[in-house]
Amino acid sequence: MVRKYKYWLFLFFVGLACVFPKRIASEENLTSVIDLEKISDYYFDADPALGIDEVSAPEFSGRFSPVNGRPVWTGKHAPASWLKFTIPLARLGPGYGPGSNAEDRAVQWLLLVKPSFSIILDRVEFYVPRAEGGFDRFDVGAQVKSDPAAPHSRYYCFSLPAGAFREKPCYLRISSSTDVLMNLALVTAPFFAEQQMKSFLGYGALFGIMVAMVVYSLFLLLSFHYHSYLYFIFHNVAIGLWVFYLQGFAKVLFGTMPGFDQMMLWVWAGQFITWGTVFTISFLDLRKGSKLLFYILATAAGVGSLISVAAIVRLDDLAFVLSHYLGLIVAVLVTIAAVLRIKQGYGPARDYLVAWSFLVAGGLVFALMGLKVLPVNGFTSNAISIGIAFESMFLAMALADRFKYLELEKKNLEARQTHFRELSLTDSLTGLRNRRYLMIELAKAMKDARQNGEPLSVIMLDIDDFKTVNDRFGHEVGDDILISLAHSIRTCTRETDSACLYGGDELVVFMPKVEKQDALRIAERIRTHFETESLRVINGKSLGATVSLGVVGLEGEDTIDTLLSRADAAMYQAKSRGKNCSVVL
Repeated sequence: MVRKYKYWLFLFFVGLACVFPKRIASEENLTSVIDLEKISDYYFDADPALGIDEVSAPEFSGRFSPVNGRPVWTGKHAPASWLKFTIPLARLGPGYGPGSNAEDRAVQWLLLVKPSFSIILDRVEFYVPRAEGGFDRFDVGAQVKSDPAAPHSRYYCFSLPAGAFREKPCYLRISSSTDVLMNLALVTAPFFAEQQMKSFLGYGALFGIMVAMVVYSLFLLLSFHYHSYLYFIFHNVAIGLWVFYLQGFAKVLFGTMPGFDQMMLWVWAGQFITWGTVFTISFLDLRKGSKLLFYILATAAGVGSLISVAAIVRLDDLAFVLSHYLGLIVAVLVTIAAVLRIKQGYGPARDYLVAWSFLVAGGLVFALMGLKVLPVNGFTSNAISIGIAFESMFLAMALADRFKYLELEKKNLEARQTHFRELSLTDSLTGLRNRRYLMIELAKAMKDARQNGEPLSVIMLDIDDFKTVNDRFGHEVGDDILISLAHSIRTCTRETDSACLYGGDELVVFMPKVEKQDALRIAERIRTHFETESLRVINGKSLGATVSLGVVGLEGEDTIDTLLSRADAAMYQAKSRGKNCSVVL
């Protein structure tokens, strides 16, 4: 059944992945999308002090060259770069060109800048030529307060003003203190809105799933008090908030908050690593599985917290480096730990490894995009989120399997405890209860009988001349006779009656809710049954054993000692009457 659910879950997420927007520039969308990189010239790693007047001067034209498939990026070692392009009016549709009126245009066009990390792309400056000379400047970026009139987007976009359609070069200056790769395109407003809707639907499903997993885990935590559920909740909350900032949803809802957005990105990155590691330690039970991996991952969890601290005190470079390298190290260590536990026969580790593999695969694609090995597109920019969605659901399943595993371990432990308790209360030879059991359970039976006003009877019995049997035929035969007596008692009594070995060859049977006259009849049945049961031939000699029985009923002031003493006295009266008989006292 679980495998069936996993199959449907996999299909669901494949469909979910299809909802995320594809690469914004593609040949199939030429009427709605123009890949700006294909029509732009690129001035990479420019002097940050250069302004638009210097860059747009004729003598600087030689420093620009076609992008020609190069990754467009900026960062610590290339803090500023420029792009120069002229809007291809022929591809925009009717109503575009010098002197055209906005109402004559077929559709509104936008310039869309889609960074790999929207929160850490510091600034994008868009320079549009004026008719009288010079340029109008428009700014967006993580270090720029949001313009309330700008289109709401997870990325950065500009509505193309009239000056952009003059068939004169426009310029983009991109700058960032942290490495960020980007994709740039001209898109129509309807296409932009469609992609936004798909994006919000996809991430709405992702966040909905993560909230559902948190609520579900909270319910299980309150029900079963299993600490791994608490760590799973912290892990999901941290990873959800990290994605919330990473993918620009904080910017959509609250607008750009310079400095704060980037700080929160690294704070939640640190918490994501910390609680993911703590959850791994708890879920895989590494204290038992591997003390070495336990201490290494515990140290990694501590370093993860340092990432959050570094972000709060605004050591962004340290937070960036620690999160990237620690994320890689933890991914490897967790994989090793899961494989080790699988080899040790720990079943839930299989589901955990599957869940973790999705996160690692998504993180790898996302990291390769950040390292400029893969381009920025719908899949690479959302790979980590897709991996997180798979990981969250499969981890929930792994937790369910882990809980079943713990329940099974608990039942096995209880069964072993019951088994050992039975051994401690049972005579190994006859299978009857021992003296310890007799003293515990007879006290309870006496208490219940008095509280309920019900009778309680006790039979004490002893094999006649048992020492002679042992001396004449050996202890093995004597043991066999005792086993036969135990069988006779079980045959002639009820399941609610208790037969116990009192000492040597003396046995006691106590019978709740039985009057002593009825107990006398039961004693006689035991006696006659055993007389037949004990008959056997040993080395050509016939052997038959008998038993003497004493019967008493619970009296008002009886204690365990007085009750058993009276039963013992009744049994010795039976022996004094010639043995092989029953006497009620």
